[in-house]
Amino acid sequence: MGYQLNLGDWNAIFAVPSVLVDRHLKLAGKEQLQVILWILRHTGEPFTPETLSSALGISIDSALDALDYWTDCGLLAANGEQLHPPVSKLQEADVTKAAAPSVPAVPLKRESAAVEPAIPENLAKETVKTPALQKPKRLVKPDGLYLATRMKESDEIRFLMQEAEITLGKTISPALSSTLLSLCDDYGLPVEVIVMILHYAKDVGKTGTAYIESVARDWAQSNIFTLEAAEEKLQELSERRLAWGRVESAAGLSRRSPSKKEEDAAFRWVKEWKFSQEMLSGAYERCVDNLGKFHIGYMNKILERWHKTGFTSMAQVTADEQFRKNEEENKKSYDIDELERMSFFDPPEDL
Repeated sequence: MGYQLNLGDWNAIFAVPSVLVDRHLKLAGKEQLQVILWILRHTGEPFTPETLSSALGISIDSALDALDYWTDCGLLAANGEQLHPPVSKLQEADVTKAAAPSVPAVPLKRESAAVEPAIPENLAKETVKTPALQKPKRLVKPDGLYLATRMKESDEIRFLMQEAEITLGKTISPALSSTLLSLCDDYGLPVEVIVMILHYAKDVGKTGTAYIESVARDWAQSNIFTLEAAEEKLQELSERRLAWGRVESAAGLSRRSPSKKEEDAAFRWVKEWKFSQEMLSGAYERCVDNLGKFHIGYMNKILERWHKTGFTSMAQVTADEQFRKNEEENKKSYDIDELERMSFFDPPEDL
């Protein structure tokens, strides 16, 4: 008779570095921990935010938030590049860090993203500089200790975090808290402008950290640093949403977020060219008749011709199409008559 140790569920286990518990159990939110545990369980397997969303039953925005958090912590790397020590070597990295030469203390309050603290020569080669704002990369996020200190010393930052929770209707994650602080300290956006961004994100149903940061980056690059400029931007964004809604309705499309190209085209058709719902529907019908599906480029060609021709109603479009059809039929009739006449007067030579 043979024997074996019955471990039950312990027969299938995977390693979790101690540092995840020691350092991140308090800071990381529920969904961040879900994501990193799933990744550790499926080490070596490729995955996407959609994979995580489906496997864990969380939204894609939440999956992106979690990936942002662990990327900022150095546990994940973008585009398959090993930017930081892997999870399995985090404790080894901690030992190395402890043995590293001491670094002069940097003042806790960061003045701006453009001001960089002095870096010792012996560490200069190992330090990656913070990317400039105009580059499409995230800035290095502040950690929990820095965030707590800034909230303690600044009424504005404390108000921002409280307002974010009230606006979004939930406890904000460490990743979002860190991002909101970066919007103030690194991007230079006033708290009241950031609050307006949060309200906009809530209105459009996109409250993920990545989306909020992308909107803030766009506003900062567009020099939207006042309430007046923010209100103008929100008005434009609202008009774009309404324009796309009219196109969705005219084409009978299922509700979805438009691409940048679709949004620009819808805004042009509705706000600049002033086409009615009837004409949008007419253009869609002709697009489907010819291609069998909705195609933004083909619809734009149709509407562009109507705009240049000066059509403002489907009655004008229908009359023009009938005129062209009659011309085409007359041309065909003339060609047939001409062919018969030539055949009658010019019989073949071999007859």
